Amino acid sequence: MQVAVSKSYAHVLKEGEAVTLSNLEKTKTYQGTVSRVNGSIDATTQTITAFVEVKHEDLKEGMYLEANLNAEKVNDAIEIDRNLLLDSQEIYVVKDSLLDVIPVKPAHFSDATVVLKEVPNGTIILRKPVPGAYAGMQVKAATTDSAE
Repeated sequence: MQVAVSKSYAHVLKEGEAVTLSNLEKTKTYQGTVSRVNGSIDATTQTITAFVEVKHEDLKEGMYLEANLNAEKVNDAIEIDRNLLLDSQEIYVVKDSLLDVIPVKPAHFSDATVVLKEVPNGTIILRKPVPGAYAGMQVKAATTDSAE
């Protein structure tokens, strides 16, 4: 079967990797192996084509399956909205009711998110971009009440 994979996974996608496949209803799973990886990126979709070998009597020609590939494991990492990452590879954080900027190390990008590594524990990160934000801007953290 042919699988389109985001170009951001190009460095971790290798022949021989195990792949877990499932039907779209998520009621059945199958095991496969990456047999070949196309060396070029599709300019229109920004994806790489990988070919997965999978055999099972339930599978029919033309069926759609969802593939779960083993990606790179990143320890001590968090995933945030990609819009929160500044062009300078920094993010806004809250320190003592003021916005501050700290440098970060992106490990992986997707269309909507970015995985950052080595962000100190306990760091308060913005949940959404703040228009006109700047370092030193006074902010007040919003609280969520869980009244039941």
